[in-house]
Amino acid sequence: MSLAPSPEDKQRYLKALYDEYQALSNGDKATIRRCVEPDDLLIMPAFLRLIGETLGRFNGTERANAAAFFNHLPQIARIVYVLPFAKPNGKSLGAVFNNRDVSERRLFLVMRSEYPQDLTQLRRLCQQCKDADIDGLKLANLLLYWGKDKATSEGSKRQLMKDFYLSNKQPAEEVVDADY
Repeated sequence: MSLAPSPEDKQRYLKALYDEYQALSNGDKATIRRCVEPDDLLIMPAFLRLIGETLGRFNGTERANAAAFFNHLPQIARIVYVLPFAKPNGKSLGAVFNNRDVSERRLFLVMRSEYPQDLTQLRRLCQQCKDADIDGLKLANLLLYWGKDKATSEGSKRQLMKDFYLSNKQPAEEVVDADY
C-alpha cells in the first residue's frame, strides 16, 4: 500500500512528465495536439508511450510511488491535453488570460460548461494565448483535480477565476514627484 504523494513528489512527477513531453518526437507531439477530447488520449499510443517514458525516469520505491500517481490516467490525460501550451517558469493561467485581455464571457463559458466541453473551451483559450508563458507546473496542478466530478472541478475553476481577477494586468507604475 503506497501513501498519497506529497506535494514535492507531485511536483517532481509533473516536472518529469513535462520534460518527457518536451523530449517526444514531433510526430507524437502532433498526435497529442490533434486529439479532440482529453479522453481520446487514453487510447493513443503516443500518450501511453509518454507515461511509460516518464515512469522510466524513476527507480525502486520511487518508481512504485510514481506508478501509483500515474495510474490515474484520466487525470494525467487532462494535463497532457493542455500541455502543448505550457512552458517552464511562466505565469499562472488566470494571470495570462488577464494580461491577454481574454474576455470574461469566454472565461465564464469555461466555468459554466460541463466536462469535457469545459476542457475543450479551456484549450481553445490556451491556443489563443499560445505564445504566452503559461507555467507548466501551475497548469498541471490546476488540471489535476479538474474533471468529470463537478464537486472536485469547482475548486480548480475557482482557482482559475481567482488568478484571473487578482492578477494585475500591468506592473504598478512608480509614483513620481511632479512639478507643480
